[in-house]
Amino acid sequence: MLREGILGATSLLLGMIPFGIVAGVAMVSAGLTHGQAVAMGILVFAGSAQLAVVPLLVAKAPLWVMYATALVVNLRYVIYSAVLAPYFGHLSRLWRALLAYITVDGMFALFIGRFAVDERRSDRHWYYFGGSLLLWLGWQVSSWIGIFVGALIPKAWMLEFASTVSLIGILMPLFYDRAVVAGALAAGAVALAAAKWPLNLGLLAAVAAGVAVGLAASRLGATRNAQKGAA
Repeated sequence: MLREGILGATSLLLGMIPFGIVAGVAMVSAGLTHGQAVAMGILVFAGSAQLAVVPLLVAKAPLWVMYATALVVNLRYVIYSAVLAPYFGHLSRLWRALLAYITVDGMFALFIGRFAVDERRSDRHWYYFGGSLLLWLGWQVSSWIGIFVGALIPKAWMLEFASTVSLIGILMPLFYDRAVVAGALAAGAVALAAAKWPLNLGLLAAVAAGVAVGLAASRLGATRNAQKGAA
């Protein structure tokens, strides 16, 4: 299963590499030293949070705004953990901590797509670990490229655009039910409306709206299913 997970996640590297390079360049451009940028990639290991906080560092935003931004951007991992709990709840605390640390959006979608129907495999955590470890290594190496040699990369390569496309590619498999779609639409609408808010506060509002609408849609769907079952 470890090998299958690694092979399954290989295609995700194509989208992650430009994203990681852009994150590395952004961290150095924000004033972080090479050592600090490398440490941030290892300790934080959340590309969207890193790219959301870096502009706040440049703008010298208050510390609480940076904390709030990182927290809200990573709220999706709370949902991921709830979905993954039935699969990994029997594992030791060390295993669960390790899998939580290396969790990646794309691998989460890949894992759920494969094992949502068949939950009987007791070794499926090796599949998740193998794919996530490959993506972790890919992120570190690509961000190091951005950190140490990013200045030499031609701007004509448009890595910022490539990273945006890669994010879209990662997100698309997550649209597996109406609640997720409703949350994404709500977040997108608020993000557009609040695009000019200072200190990335529009991003916080968009994420909060997306989570709220997604949870509401999920509860509404569960209520309707319960009523149909009772009928």
